[in-house]
Amino acid sequence: MIKLSKKWDYALKAICYIADRPVDLVHIKDISVSEDISESMLRRIIADMERVGLLRTVKWRNGGVQLAKAPAQITMYAILDSVGEELGLTDCTKWIYCEKKHDCYTTDVLGNLQRWFNALLKMQTLDKIMKK
Repeated sequence: MIKLSKKWDYALKAICYIADRPVDLVHIKDISVSEDISESMLRRIIADMERVGLLRTVKWRNGGVQLAKAPAQITMYAILDSVGEELGLTDCTKWIYCEKKHDCYTTDVLGNLQRWFNALLKMQTLDKIMKK
């Protein structure tokens, strides 16, 4: 079973909240309250997404956060990657050393499944997510 981290779940919730308000600057406190995410965790996540160009922040008193790209240009994979989360079906698909990797019957099939899953995440864009 694939289990997504809380950090990735929070990043996805935050960016969807922001995308739902495209003409406004969104305050971090509003996201925190609405999505029940601690402000300190949210600030780290937003900083990560800003660092890779998914979000833009405006400082000062009336500042806030907004998308830095069109929703059609932001993929689920980019969101996952921006917060430094690694999604792997098994340790070997996360490229963690395994002494049995060369003699394992499932390495190829799990590697193919991991590549397929990553490709699926790259095809799912924020605009498609927001339509659901």
